[in-house]
Amino acid sequence: MANNTVSAVPLLKDLYGCITKNYAADWKTIGTLLGVDRGNLNAIEAAWPINVKYCCNKMLEVWLEIDTTATWEKMNSVIKSLAEISSFDNAHTQVTSKLDQLTDMSTDEAVAMLHKFVTNINLQGRLKIDKNTWPPRQTKGYIPLQFICCNNVSTLDQMIQMAKLKLDGNNVNVTFASNEPGPKVYPKLDSVEEFHVSCPVANEISEILAPLEKSADPSFILIEGTPGIGKSVLLKEIAFRWGEKKLLKRFELVILLCLRDPNLQQIKTIDSLLNLFCNRFSDAKKIAETCEKYLRNNNGKSLTLLLDGYDEYPEKLQNSSLIADIINRQVIPQCGLIVSSRPHASQHLREKATVLVNIMGFTETERQCFIEQELEGQPQKIEAFKQYLDKQSTIDNLCSVPFTMAILLHLFKVDKPLPKNACELYNHFICSTISRYLLKSGSLHKFNESSLANLPDPYNEVIKQLAKLSLQNLNNNKLTFTLDEITAACPDIAIADTQGAIQGFGLLQVVQHYGLYSNMITLNFVHSTIQEFLAAYCLTLLPPDEEFQVIKEKFWSAIHFNMFSIYTSLTKGQRPSFKVFLSGGNNAVSISEEFLKDQLKCLRLYSCFKEAGDQNYCHAIEQAQVFDTKAIYLKKTVLSAIDLECISLFLTTSSNKNWENVNLSFCYFQDSGLHILYRGLLHCKDVTIKELSLWDNNLTDKSAPLISDITLKFKVNKLLIDGNKTIGENQQLYSMLMMPETTLQRLDMRNTKLTSQAAIKLFNALQINEKLEFLDISANAITDDVCDAMKTSLQVNRCLQTLNMYNNQISICTSKTIVQALEVNKTLKLLVLPDCALDDQDKIKLLNVAVNRKRESQGCQVKLEVQFALYTI
Repeated sequence: MANNTVSAVPLLKDLYGCITKNYAADWKTIGTLLGVDRGNLNAIEAAWPINVKYCCNKMLEVWLEIDTTATWEKMNSVIKSLAEISSFDNAHTQVTSKLDQLTDMSTDEAVAMLHKFVTNINLQGRLKIDKNTWPPRQTKGYIPLQFICCNNVSTLDQMIQMAKLKLDGNNVNVTFASNEPGPKVYPKLDSVEEFHVSCPVANEISEILAPLEKSADPSFILIEGTPGIGKSVLLKEIAFRWGEKKLLKRFELVILLCLRDPNLQQIKTIDSLLNLFCNRFSDAKKIAETCEKYLRNNNGKSLTLLLDGYDEYPEKLQNSSLIADIINRQVIPQCGLIVSSRPHASQHLREKATVLVNIMGFTETERQCFIEQELEGQPQKIEAFKQYLDKQSTIDNLCSVPFTMAILLHLFKVDKPLPKNACELYNHFICSTISRYLLKSGSLHKFNESSLANLPDPYNEVIKQLAKLSLQNLNNNKLTFTLDEITAACPDIAIADTQGAIQGFGLLQVVQHYGLYSNMITLNFVHSTIQEFLAAYCLTLLPPDEEFQVIKEKFWSAIHFNMFSIYTSLTKGQRPSFKVFLSGGNNAVSISEEFLKDQLKCLRLYSCFKEAGDQNYCHAIEQAQVFDTKAIYLKKTVLSAIDLECISLFLTTSSNKNWENVNLSFCYFQDSGLHILYRGLLHCKDVTIKELSLWDNNLTDKSAPLISDITLKFKVNKLLIDGNKTIGENQQLYSMLMMPETTLQRLDMRNTKLTSQAAIKLFNALQINEKLEFLDISANAITDDVCDAMKTSLQVNRCLQTLNMYNNQISICTSKTIVQALEVNKTLKLLVLPDCALDDQDKIKLLNVAVNRKRESQGCQVKLEVQFALYTI
C-alpha cells in the first residue's frame, strides 16, 4: 500500500516551493485551515514579521510536527478552499496537479487511508470533559466499572478504570494509573480539557470481545447500563485499544459512532457513512465509494461498528434506517457489532445479541475505596460521610453510579447542603454548577442555591427557556440540540451576554463527533438526569391545563419516570393538576381505583410519593386491595430497571414486613435486573418472603451469590429458579444451604442445565443441611458421576422428603445405588426417577423398600412413594 503521509513523499521540497511562492501572503489562513493553533502562528509572525515566505515555511514545518495525520489530501483540500476565495488560479493548478499525482489510489490504498484516519480518531477520542463544570478542581476521579457478561463468557473479575486528574494553574497535569509514561501536560483550553482514562485490565475486556476476536461468524455484543454508569467510556476504550493494535486486531476498520449525532441520523448509505470520516481528503467521495464496494464485497467482515447510545437513537430510526438495517443484518451482514444502550430501549435487541454485557457500577468495596481516595487523610470526614449514607438509604442506593457518587462527594467537600433524596441531589448539583459559572464570570456575586427560582433575571429566564426546551425534546426522546435550536428556544441568552450562557451555564456540553465531518455544533446535557430535572421544573411552570395534559399522556412512560419522580418531589405531590390525574378527574385527595388495581402502577406511584415524602399517599397504596394477599405478583410482566427499583423500594420501606409470595417469573430482566433489585434490598431489615419465584429470567451463575444473599436475608422458605440457564454452576448457592441460618425448605432448579459437578456440590451440601424438604432437579444434565455423592447424601440426610430427578442422564447403575441408600433413609416420601433408569427386578426391589416403609409408618417412620413417570409439581 502506498504511504500517503506528507513526510513520505519525495516531492516535499518542490511542493513547499510552490506553496511558498504562490501562497506566502495567505500563510496564516493556510495555517489556520491546516489546524495550526493561533499561538504558534502569532509566535512565527513575531519572530519574522516581514518575511512572509519564511513564515510560510515555518508554518508548514510546525504543521508537520504537530499533526500526526498530515496528508497531501488535507493540503490539497486547503489549497482548493483557498483558491475559491483567491485569484491564484494558475498557481492552484500548478500545486494541485502535483498533489493529484499522490491521490490516485487503489482499493487497498483507499482502505488504508480510511484505516489511518479512523485510528487517529479512536486514539484521540477516549474522553472529554468540561473543566468548568466537572470534575471540580483538585479532584482525583476514579471510575470503577463492574461487568456482568452473559452467554458463555467466563466469569469476570471486578474491573476498575482509574484516572487521576489534577488541575494546576493554567495546565492540566494528567497522571496515568497504568504503565503509560506520565505525567503529561496539556495546554489550557477555553472550555474543554482532554485527558486519557487508564483502562481496565486488558484480558477482561478481551473476554467480553472473545466472540469477535476468535470467531469468523458475525457477532453482536450488547452493552447495557443505567445513565452515568460508564457505557460510553467502555466503547471509547475499546476503540482506543484497537487504535493501539491491542484489541480486535483482525478488523481493518473499527468505527465508533455516536447515535445521538444528528449528522449520523441523516445517513442512508454505507458510502455516505464512510464519507463522514474521510471528507478531510480531497477525493473523499472516491475513497468512500471505493471502501463501500470493498465492504460490500466481503459483507463487512473487515469492519466492526461501535454504536454508542442506542437509547438516544430516535424510535422511528430504530425501525427504519441504515443503522437498523445493519443491526438486522440486511446490510454488510458479516460485520461485528458492539451496541451500548439503557436497558429500557434495547430489550428487543437481546434476542439478536451474541453476548450481553451489563455494566453494574460500584460494588460496595469499590465505593468505600472511592470515598477513602477522595477524602484521603481526613478520617473524620470519611466517617461522617459514611454515616450520612447509612442514614439516607434512598441516596445510598444511587451511589453505585460513579457520576452520582462524584456529585455527592463534591457537595460534601465544598460544604454544600447534602441531599435527602434524588431530587435534592440534582437540584444542588445544577444550582452549584450555575453558581460557579456566574461567580467566575463576575456576572453574579451571590446566589441562594437552594432553588432555581432564586436565580435573578435574565439568568432565570434563560434557565426557564432551557427547561422548556428540555421538556419538549424529552417528549420526543431527543437528547441533543444544535446551536440554532438553543438560541431559537432561549432568546434571552443574547440578553444575558454572560460567559457560558449558550452552554446553559455549564449544564450543556459539546457533543463529541467521531469524524471531522460537520460544521454544525451540537450539544447535550452533561448528564441525562439534568435534562429530566429541567423538564420536571418546566412542568411546574406550565398552565394547569397544559400540565395536566403532559401528565395524562406521559406519566406511565418508562422514559418519563425519572422526570415525574422529580416533579412529584418538587411539588410534594400537591399540584391540582396532579391530584386530578391521580383521583381520576374529581380533584379529591385520593387515588383512582383504576390505578390501585394495577400492582405495577401502584409500585411506581409509591416510588414517586416516597421520593416526595408524602406518607399519606404511600399509606393509601400500601392498603390497596391489590396487596391484600401480601403478594407481589408480576409474572410475565416485562420489567424495566425502573420497575425493579420500585419493587425493591416497596419491599424495604412499606409497612408490610411479611410477604407470602414475590413472583417475578418470566420477566426477562436477566443478571443486570437482579443486581438492581438486590442493590435496592441491601438496607432492608426485618422483612420476610415465604416464596420467591424467579423462573425463566435468563439468570446465570453470576446471579447465584445475589440469590443466596436474598434467600438468607429475607428468610425465604421456597425458592423457584427453574429455567435459568447455568445458574446452578456457582458454589455459593450450595454454600447457602450449609449455613445454619438458612430457612429454605423448597428449592426448584428444573431445567437449569445443572451439570454433574454442580449436582455433586448440591448433594454434599445436603449432607449438612437440616431444613430442605423439597428438591426438584429434573430436566438437567446430571449423569452417573453423582452416584457416590447422592448415595451418601440420602443415607445421611434426615429432612429431605421429595426428590425429583426425572429427565436426567441416570443409568441403571446409579439407580441401583439409590435403592441401596433408601434402605437406610427413612425420611424421603416421594422419589421421581426416569422410567428407564431401573430394570424390572430393581423396580420390584425399590417398591419393596416402599412397602416396608409403609409397614413401618405406623411407628415413627414415613412411607415412601416411587414414581417412574413425569412428575408435575
